[in-house]
Order: sequence, then structure tokens, then C-alpha cells
Amino acid sequence: MRQGHPALCSDLIEEFRAPIVDALVTLIVNKKIITPADFYLPIDPEERGCFLTAQGRRTFIEQFEKRMSSRVKHPHFGIRTTWRGILDLQVSRYTRALWEGPEFYESFQIR
Repeated sequence: MRQGHPALCSDLIEEFRAPIVDALVTLIVNKKIITPADFYLPIDPEERGCFLTAQGRRTFIEQFEKRMSSRVKHPHFGIRTTWRGILDLQVSRYTRALWEGPEFYESFQIR
């Protein structure tokens, strides 16, 4: 555990990494929505990494917002909602499990 790291948030979001983040990155790369021109290397050799340009960040955030607003069917409840709605449902289920017991939480899984 790192000081100041929101571990609970990281744990809660982990089950959504593949259906939201990984799927989004795969989509924007395969459809060439973000290209190598949207990245740059830092000038300072001490600064490591490859970074998105300002336009690349705007494009990524637009695509992320589009993904989060897209409607999907919740596999446990059968209701159609947005990814944000599914995140809200999962947080509510987790909160209930904290108060009433772990049997009230089932992780989100795409079937």
C-alpha cells in the first residue's frame, strides 16, 4: 500500500479495466483514431515515457466520454444503462456488502 494512493478506488475500478479501458484503447488504435502523431517523447532525457500531445489527450478524453455514455446491458440485472450507470450500481452493491455482508457483492463480469 502506497501513502496517499486511493486503494479502494483502484480495487473497485479493476473489474472494469478490460471492458472499458482496454476495449477503448484497442478501438482507438485499430480504427486509427489516435495515431503515432498523437504522441511525443520528452525533451528532458531524465523524464521517461511517451506522452499524448494536447490534441491526443482531447481525442482520448472525447472517446472515453463517448464510451462511458454508451448504453450496455448489465449482465446481472438485465437492465440497459450506461457504463457510468453500471459503475454506480457496482459501488452501491459494494457499499451494501460492507454493511450487510460479502454475499451481497458479485463482481462485474462480461459473459
